[in-house]
Amino acid sequence: MKKKALLTIAFLSVLLLSAVAGTQFVDLGQANPYLYYEYVSPPAGAIPLVISVSSPKNNAVYRVNDIVLAFNVSTQGTSLNSIYGIYFKANWMQDNVTVYKQNSQSPEFPTFWSYNETFWDMPDGEYSVVITAWGGGGYAEGMTAYSFDMTSILAVNFTIANPPEVSILSPLNKTYNSSDVPLNFTVNESFSRISYVLDYQDNITIAENTTLTDLSNGYHNVTVYAIDSAGNTGTSETIYFNVEAPEPFPTATVAAVSGVAIVVVVGAGLLFYFKRRKPAAHRTIEGEIA
Repeated sequence: MKKKALLTIAFLSVLLLSAVAGTQFVDLGQANPYLYYEYVSPPAGAIPLVISVSSPKNNAVYRVNDIVLAFNVSTQGTSLNSIYGIYFKANWMQDNVTVYKQNSQSPEFPTFWSYNETFWDMPDGEYSVVITAWGGGGYAEGMTAYSFDMTSILAVNFTIANPPEVSILSPLNKTYNSSDVPLNFTVNESFSRISYVLDYQDNITIAENTTLTDLSNGYHNVTVYAIDSAGNTGTSETIYFNVEAPEPFPTATVAAVSGVAIVVVVGAGLLFYFKRRKPAAHRTIEGEIA
C-alpha cells in the first residue's frame, strides 16, 4: 500500500513537470516562431521612411537672420516598422548633427521622431541642409524571417537676403534757416550704390554724406536708398523738413541806386558851382563896360 502511494506521487510529479515543460515550450515557440533569420535587400516597391520639413521651405528667400530648422521622420505609410537613426548636415556647420541613434539601451525602436532648433544671427547667403534617416522592416515566408534596411535623404536649400538698413541722421523733421542742409545717413552693411530722392524728383547717386544746396523756402522731403552686393535694396524712411532762409540782400540794386545818388550829388554840385560863377562873371563884364 505504501509502495502504491509512492508510485502515484511519482506519476503525478512527472505529469506536472511535463505540463510545465510543455507550457514553456509553447511560450518559447510563440516568442520565436521562426527557425531562420536572414538579412536581404529591400523588396521591389518598398517605401522608405518619410522625412517632412516644415522649416525652412525649400528654395525660399528669408528676410530675417534667425532660421528655424524643424522636421520629423515617420514610418507611417512606409514598408518599415522602426527608425534606426537620423542626422543632418548643414553647410554652415562643420560636423554632422545626430538627432537620434538606436542603441542597446533603447527599449524599442521608435516609429516617429521630431526635431526643432533655431539658428540665430545667420548672415546673408545661400544655405542647404541635408537630412538622412534610416530604418528597418521585414517579412516572413514559412519558417524564415527576412529583414532589410532602407535610407531616406532629403535636401533643403534656402537663401537669407536682408536688404540694407538705411537711417537718415540729417535733415530732421524741423525748420532750417539756411538753403543748404546737410544730408547724413548710416547703412548697416557694405553697399554697392547709394542714392537719394529729393521732393520726389530724380534719383541722384552719391558716394557718401552730402549737402542739399540751394533749397527753396518751403517744405521738402528726402529718401535715401542703398543697394548691397546681392542686389537687395534698402530704403530709409522719408524725412520731411522746412526751409525758411532769409531773402538775400539786393546788392545790385543798392549799387545802382548809389550810382544814381552820386550822379545827382555831382550834378547838384556843378549846378551850385555854375550858379556861383555866373554872377561873378556878370559883375566883371559890367565893370568893364562902365
